[in-house]
Amino acid sequence: MKLYIFNPENDLALADGGANYCPTPAAAHIAYDLASLPLWFADKDDCVVLPDGIHREYYKGVSSLFALAMPFDIGKSGDITACVPWGWSPQIKRRLSVMGFDDVLPDDRTIKAIRELSNRISSIKILSALKDKGVDVPPLPLYCTQGDEVADFVNSRSRCVVKAPWSGSGKGIAWGIGRVETPMEHFYKGVIRRQGGVVCEEFLNGKVEFAMEFYADGNNVSFAGYSLFKSFKGSYSGNILASDDDIEKFILQFISSDELAKVKRCLPDVLSCLLSDSGYNGYFGVDMMIYEHDGVMRLNPCMELNLRMNMGMVSRLFFDRYVAVGSRGEYRVDFFKGTGRACDAHVALSSTFPLKMCDGKIVSGYLNLSPVMQNTRYSVYVMIYENREIGELYK
Repeated sequence: MKLYIFNPENDLALADGGANYCPTPAAAHIAYDLASLPLWFADKDDCVVLPDGIHREYYKGVSSLFALAMPFDIGKSGDITACVPWGWSPQIKRRLSVMGFDDVLPDDRTIKAIRELSNRISSIKILSALKDKGVDVPPLPLYCTQGDEVADFVNSRSRCVVKAPWSGSGKGIAWGIGRVETPMEHFYKGVIRRQGGVVCEEFLNGKVEFAMEFYADGNNVSFAGYSLFKSFKGSYSGNILASDDDIEKFILQFISSDELAKVKRCLPDVLSCLLSDSGYNGYFGVDMMIYEHDGVMRLNPCMELNLRMNMGMVSRLFFDRYVAVGSRGEYRVDFFKGTGRACDAHVALSSTFPLKMCDGKIVSGYLNLSPVMQNTRYSVYVMIYENREIGELYK
């Protein structure tokens, strides 16, 4: 029996690097609101840490419709053979150790290796290895440890992106506009002081964002599916729920099948080499982008390595397990500012788009994947439609 726990603050914990990292109030709120999320991707014989009775009541409701993992009971501690957090960091290892699971936790060498590989330098290594295998890649990003290097990079390009090696999703990023201005200078000098360097990239005129998802078993890396996602102002907002075949057909409207096939064929070997001594086990993703350059659509085969579970993989598993053949949909993550707003939205969507199921699969309608209460700020839910094309959903 595996124990699943949702710790979305993991990227921030990796940036901190310490076992005693304390999540920000916002990160703690996300962790609480969405604590039930692993119910949807854990195996049914495993268990999930749920924080209180609200989440357990939610479980009772949805488990009457779907075969889900079980809430964790302290009496089952002796049955746990592995812990599966959203992501690994010194902080989550300490937290699970305090819970009494020392015997099934990865060693410190593995935790250190995962943190090092989660550095955005890994994207440079992946792109370089793909280039060596004959894959067409954009100009390689630069890792800069000196402020003068960053200034030269920013000043020599009309647009560019400067990134912290470790940061939360959509965070730790500054945009260059051909000259170094005070906010940009403060940003990269602060990151270099705290993290040792920054990653500098050419600006790419992105049109479509997607990911290839993978699974590492400690020895080999295998392709686990596609994730087609949307973002708003640089932050992830949701995924398209569709089959791998449908997502691939959508992608091939923009780039050649040979180009995509070469990346799909080469990446597992590249990633296996990269992870070979890390001891990493589990799902992870490689974010990609289709961008326009001189009127031609091109592929950046590695925008970022997410060495952890991710929303794209959750949506992939959810679609494959719970969505009826012929239906497609959206997997959404929403933030609500005011008290009661999430609850109001939940009631409206439940009424307007009632859930329709057949043989244990969703044909159409709205379903919340986490409990929604008056004080809920973060909500994950799906909207499923019959006979809806991906192009309509991706707008």
